[in-house]
Amino acid sequence: LYAPCYIGGWSAAEHWGLTEQIFRPTFVASAAGIRTTKQVVLGAEFHLARVPLRRVEAVTPEWRGAVKVPVSNRETTIADGLANPAWVGGIRHLADLIAAHRATANWDPAKLTKCLQGRGSGAAYKRLGLITEVLFPDEAQLIASCREHRTSGNIKLDPTVRNRGKLSKRWGLWVNVTLAGPGNPK
Repeated sequence: LYAPCYIGGWSAAEHWGLTEQIFRPTFVASAAGIRTTKQVVLGAEFHLARVPLRRVEAVTPEWRGAVKVPVSNRETTIADGLANPAWVGGIRHLADLIAAHRATANWDPAKLTKCLQGRGSGAAYKRLGLITEVLFPDEAQLIASCREHRTSGNIKLDPTVRNRGKLSKRWGLWVNVTLAGPGNPK
């Protein structure tokens, strides 16, 4: 329907068991021309986002029953969410996804940072760095990697939140959402 595409965002997070939250629309990242971001086809709701073809081609299909479906892997799902937090339900939900992934045997910070390199998004490194610093201060190597790759300029931690928040000069982020962490419980 939206080929070339892959299932990403919150739908991929559900597929990988990174969230218990259930979203009604299926999130589809497509390289095809998209006129509207929300569509209903035969009663099924879809939320669409446009991505470059190279990102679609990098996704490996997963078996869903007897059908191969292109679904972003855990790291790609998180990298997409770091670049566009709305893709996974916002920055707080993204932080929960990262925490859930870190708790699995599949956690590989090097694989995550490699996936971020293909995005060319300094904003993603800034968000990952701050989230890691708040939630997992023991991940010194990941924090250092994020500091090394961040770009200049200031962005919002969660662009969908109107509140400007407080500026973190260390990360170049307007911290407009409170994250839960060791010294900062929910």
